Amino acid sequence: MFTAIGRRVQLINHFKKYHKVIGVDTGELAPAKHFVDSFYKVPKWDDKEYVNTLLNICKKENVDMLIPLYEKEFILLCENREKFNKTGTILILSDKKIIEIFNDKWESYRFFIENGIDTPMTYKKQGVKDFNFPLIIKPINGAGSQNVFKVDNKKELSFFIDYIENPIIQEYIKGTEYTIDVLCDLKGNVISIVPRERIEVRAGEVSKGRTVKNKDIIEKTLKLCNKLKIDKNTKPIGPLTIQCIVDLDNNIKFIEVNTRFGGGVPLTFEAGVPYAKYLGKMVEGYNVRPIIGEFKEMIMLRYDEAIYI
Repeated sequence: MFTAIGRRVQLINHFKKYHKVIGVDTGELAPAKHFVDSFYKVPKWDDKEYVNTLLNICKKENVDMLIPLYEKEFILLCENREKFNKTGTILILSDKKIIEIFNDKWESYRFFIENGIDTPMTYKKQGVKDFNFPLIIKPINGAGSQNVFKVDNKKELSFFIDYIENPIIQEYIKGTEYTIDVLCDLKGNVISIVPRERIEVRAGEVSKGRTVKNKDIIEKTLKLCNKLKIDKNTKPIGPLTIQCIVDLDNNIKFIEVNTRFGGGVPLTFEAGVPYAKYLGKMVEGYNVRPIIGEFKEMIMLRYDEAIYI
């Protein structure tokens, strides 16, 4: 079962090759509603009945795995993981501590620095003193590239520091941007790493991309993911979407980690990594052999389609 299915048609179609797919959303006009096997309208994530509603659907539909797609609900679902386990539903989502770190851009920066992972210099609002323009400014808890701005001078910086609530400021890195699709098993072991070059982005989501067998990115991403096993109760589970920039000197600078499917992950499926198949094996109790670096190099060109009701 997927939550907040919205427009995630490609994701759903991939999973339908291997599973019956249930979709839920807060509205009836979600385009992906017309592609799932069963659809349920549910309350908003912060409604007191939201978790119970999901639990009842899981029981009714015999859901094996629950995959949330809306970041604001992640902590809530983690806190109720055992309730889903008791219904026979495995929550495909990293542990709470990982989500808390990477929901906060400052905590993400601290994690990278403390673990020796190269990342752009980052400042809090009150910590900006000596810097070189241009800079990037964004909300400390932002998502989906919303309210992310490049600033070229002190006047622009002064404006956006007041405009953005609780901002952080980051050095601007000129180079090539990559999204890295990572799949982890239920024990936190990395199964697959696929870097995707972001050729063209529209509204924060990749519209043109290509898979690239960059060994340095793959190796450094594996190092980062191994650091996510913070303690015996904290590990990455299921999908991770990691952002990095390779600068003009080929330094790999990691920007952020998202504990969910990225919008461009269907390219990784087509490149030879069938997430739906592997996740199915995991919930059945099988060990899945790592296939790190085993994928095809190919290009994805996305376009809009419509549903008429």
